[in-house]
Order: sequence, then structure tokens, then C-alpha cells
Amino acid sequence: MEIRAMSDPELMPVPEPVRRIEVFTGSGRRRRWPEEVKARIVAESYCSESSVCAVARRHGLTPQQLFGWRRLARRGQLALAAEDAPLFAA
Repeated sequence: MEIRAMSDPELMPVPEPVRRIEVFTGSGRRRRWPEEVKARIVAESYCSESSVCAVARRHGLTPQQLFGWRRLARRGQLALAAEDAPLFAA
């Protein structure tokens, strides 16, 4: 039985070729959402039959961002139009 050292080139892992390259375009800044648009998306997330995640994806948001907007709306820090305001049971 022959014992080889790990420095033996036959035992060294072969590096894999690069398979994917990402190219970032644009300025990379955050998008600014007008309050009216935020309110409309939040109202849709409450009234829609689909999940919050589905509503977020449909508008190009992350679910975390939409949940944050919903929290702001519950605290009264995001003004919802009267017809867009979700109705809650007492």
C-alpha cells in the first residue's frame, strides 16, 4: 500500500471553470416609491386573494419591504386612502 502526501498534484482538487458572470447595470440606487403607490400596494396586499409574497413579486418588491410598508400603515405612518383602507373585524 502506497501512502501519498496531500501535496501530490494528482490528489489536489481541480478548480472548476467559472459558469456564471453577473453584470450589474444602472446606477444601483434605491427606488423611490411615491406614498400613493405604496398605499395602493399595501391595500392590494390586504384585499387580494393572493399572498403578500405574490403581491410583492408582482410589483417587483421583496416581501420584507411590503411587510414593512404594512407595519407603517398599521402605525398610521403611511396614509391609506379611505377607499383603500383595509377593514378589520372588531
